[in-house]
Amino acid sequence: MKPDIHTLAHHLKQERLYVASEKQLIQRLNGDVLKTAERLYRAAWITKQQRINLDRLILTSAEASPAECCQHAKVLEDTQFLDGYKTLGFQESIYGEFLGRVRENPRLVASCLVAGERLNQEHTQGVIYTVFTSLYGNCIMQEDESYLLQVLRYLVEFELKESDNPRRLLRRGTCAFSILFKLFSEGLYSAKLFLTATLHEPIMQLLVEDEDHLETDPSKVTERFTPAQQERLFGEKGSEGYRQKVAAAVEANEAKLVTLVNKFIGYLKQNTYCFPHNLRWIVSQMYKTLSCVERLEVGEVRTMCTDLLLTCFICPAIVNPEQYGIISDAPINEVARFNLMQVGQLLQQLAMADGDGDPRRKNSLAKFDKSCVAAFLDVVIGGRAVETPPMSSMNLLEGLSRTVAYMTHSQLLCLVDFVRSVMAGDHLREEEHILLETLMANVPQSRTVKSNSLELTPSNTPQLSPTTTPANKKNRNLGTYLTL
Repeated sequence: MKPDIHTLAHHLKQERLYVASEKQLIQRLNGDVLKTAERLYRAAWITKQQRINLDRLILTSAEASPAECCQHAKVLEDTQFLDGYKTLGFQESIYGEFLGRVRENPRLVASCLVAGERLNQEHTQGVIYTVFTSLYGNCIMQEDESYLLQVLRYLVEFELKESDNPRRLLRRGTCAFSILFKLFSEGLYSAKLFLTATLHEPIMQLLVEDEDHLETDPSKVTERFTPAQQERLFGEKGSEGYRQKVAAAVEANEAKLVTLVNKFIGYLKQNTYCFPHNLRWIVSQMYKTLSCVERLEVGEVRTMCTDLLLTCFICPAIVNPEQYGIISDAPINEVARFNLMQVGQLLQQLAMADGDGDPRRKNSLAKFDKSCVAAFLDVVIGGRAVETPPMSSMNLLEGLSRTVAYMTHSQLLCLVDFVRSVMAGDHLREEEHILLETLMANVPQSRTVKSNSLELTPSNTPQLSPTTTPANKKNRNLGTYLTL
């Protein structure tokens, strides 16, 4: 009997040691996962800020000099992340709770952004960037992605549906919906897969055939040649022979462009099966919502949906394929860049309704089947529109939840000031105003700060953690970070 008891005790002891060892291993692995996730959040925040900085230089060079943008890039590279309490003290938990509750209310976020735009609030664009990069953490986590998709749906309802001219608002690209849609689609992994599958082959073909500028404007065909070259190629300027040769050159360029654009459209149709479900959902919601507006024809709504996909998603990737990782080893010279822009512009023109296109491209557009782009849209918006945002099919971070928000001190203060200014206006519904008053009741008054989403130093990058989650015991994340 005794040997049996001794054997049992020995086995139990061994089992207890094994279980303890496995627990330690799991704890260590969990710790490694959390540290890796923390590095991912930080890298994503810095990368997106760098992208915003680059876009600021390229698209608004009048407001941002190259020297200023280079300085911002260097500061971003040297960013050091601090716990929120080191900058905010005991108020860290107050700010964290405020951010956490706002994050969980997409309808309120959309209402505030729209109200800020209607008030012409100067901080609005910076706040939109902060909402995406900080409040929703660049949509790395599935939960954040779901929240942002709901924000976009409410923006369609509150901003586009209520606009007198939603199409013009979209084409301008500066409204909250356009900016958030662009930020979201740029960082979406499934979107990168779709763009690469669709555009890599036709862009590489274009790069191989980039000998000539495919100019279709007769007044500009000869501009790139010297007077001697013009006379040799086209004859004496103003003569009948000169006009005929210019017209022939334009016609040849149009024929090449039509062939190229048809290749792009063919690949577009061919790869609709891998079009991102998230983007398909928001475009379907947009079509469904705007189709119910009496003053808008169904054809006009379809045009807006196509315009959104091309202007904010596909055409930027055609013009700058390197930035989207579509090509990495093939240099793009000035001729190829010009031709890519021509392709992008033609695709956008094809999305427009008859009579809205550029009259100078009338001859080129006449050579296309008008239904070619419409067929692509039919696939995107086809099927039953569901109310719940779709979940990513491949989520490597399943089971993790984000409990911190990364932002600079100035971004935090700008966000709070923005909310206060929206509350002072009269563009919120009564229930939203009451809710904001409740959320802001304990948030301290902040001094007015300069609106600059890139204004940060290594010591003022906040990380906020909302106190409503279990992970607020201790934060070791970024610059200034608050617990959500």
